[in-house]
Amino acid sequence: MSSKWAKSLSSQCEVDPATLQLVLEELSESCYGDARTAKKVIEELTLKCHFNEDDLKRFKTEVSKNCPVDAKKLHQEVIQAEGEKEHAFQAIDRAARRPL
Repeated sequence: MSSKWAKSLSSQCEVDPATLQLVLEELSESCYGDARTAKKVIEELTLKCHFNEDDLKRFKTEVSKNCPVDAKKLHQEVIQAEGEKEHAFQAIDRAARRPL
């Protein structure tokens, strides 16, 4: 299923499907994440914030460094970034600071 999702999203955002799958796995497994929420975060980052492969990898690394991060709060913070890359990266910090 994640392979089909990655191929579909890749055609929309021009990010390699393998990278999308890697980021999905990492976000799903770290910081209380789950695949469904991780998919939503990645879709928001790629389609609205126009993240490329390097941006996604950096985002994944920053999330890992800032654990624990509530995945659902992170998703809400990314939505509130309203398509701005720097605000999306700041969302990690805001989500990490909020109590779980």
